[in-house]
Amino acid sequence: MAVHNLGIIGYGGFGRFLHHCWSQMDNVKVVAVSDKVASRFSGLENIHVYSEWRNLVHNPEVEIVAIATVPYTHEMIATAAMEAQKAVLIEKPLATTTLDAGKIIAEQEKRNTPACIDYIMRFNPMMKRLAAISSSGVLGKIRRIDVENYAQDEQLPPDHWFWDQKLGGGILIEHAVHFIDLVHLFTDAPAIRVSGFGHMRNAKQQDQVIANVLYEDGLFATHYHSFARPGFFEITTMKFAYDLATIDLVGWIPLRGTIEVLVNTDTRAMIESLPGYELINEISIEKAIDESRPAGWGPGVIRKSAQGHIISSGGIDYTATSLLRAKFKLEQPKSQIYCDCVRAVLEDLIKAIEDPSHKVSASLKDGLKSLDIAQKAVRDSLSTV
Repeated sequence: MAVHNLGIIGYGGFGRFLHHCWSQMDNVKVVAVSDKVASRFSGLENIHVYSEWRNLVHNPEVEIVAIATVPYTHEMIATAAMEAQKAVLIEKPLATTTLDAGKIIAEQEKRNTPACIDYIMRFNPMMKRLAAISSSGVLGKIRRIDVENYAQDEQLPPDHWFWDQKLGGGILIEHAVHFIDLVHLFTDAPAIRVSGFGHMRNAKQQDQVIANVLYEDGLFATHYHSFARPGFFEITTMKFAYDLATIDLVGWIPLRGTIEVLVNTDTRAMIESLPGYELINEISIEKAIDESRPAGWGPGVIRKSAQGHIISSGGIDYTATSLLRAKFKLEQPKSQIYCDCVRAVLEDLIKAIEDPSHKVSASLKDGLKSLDIAQKAVRDSLSTV
């Protein structure tokens, strides 16, 4: 088994977290780290440490460069690493502008360098399973995805780079791209309309943002992010509305959820394949209550086939025999799932290093696609208060 030497540029809290997770991999060895703050190197042994990131990039021992720095530096570091023939893993966002992101991609294509973006959501086993179920068609057409994220700001003082649009891009670019990309697991359609709103706490801090996205297939996605609440109320929820189902997820790394879905004998097994699936209740379609037609209006039109009742939604006919509610979850704690996803991203990049025909699951173009939407929403949001 080949062991791949890796260097981490940016050794703050997240860089150290990456090191912790990757140190548990047999085929990876962290041989170098770089950061401007020398005190962050405390406790490191048998590892090259650099205050200047360029020295890490040009270390011949380093094969893979992981970039975990402030977003505005990503383009500069990534292109330099590619010029040095290093494989590159870039923490989101790919860059703070689509112009810089395009420069990274152009360099990657010029050098044919293995590279990926750290979109860990794509490697969450729950999300992978939901995306597979969604693409199978058993839930019907997807109509709506709604993301609501309430985050604390006590650990983000006014002078933190997070609030500086030039350094981090703002909430939609620095943070929301994760969730914008997550939507792209559930649709291949291009975005055709994007709008954004934002609230400025003061001249420097935009602490609430919302992006609305319409996709060509009719999917509406909304991303609301607030960094203006106490940590006690920090929560992320996601709602997925299909013709035949409603799915609710909890957690910015989703660990649990509920589903209410119309099924038939052919589609039930796919629903039951959700991780940690547990049925709450099930009602035959004959006994299920449709409250859209109040008493006194008279009976609605009932259509049946040999497979069950015919349900119409959005002009599409489906067949259902029962309405069920269930819950599902990942058994592992959040910290383990997070580390597992971080390792999976790196494993995927290593596959591309060892097999040039392998296509990474989180490509730089995926990073550009979500960044483009975020950037359009940011431009719109900055015109609001």
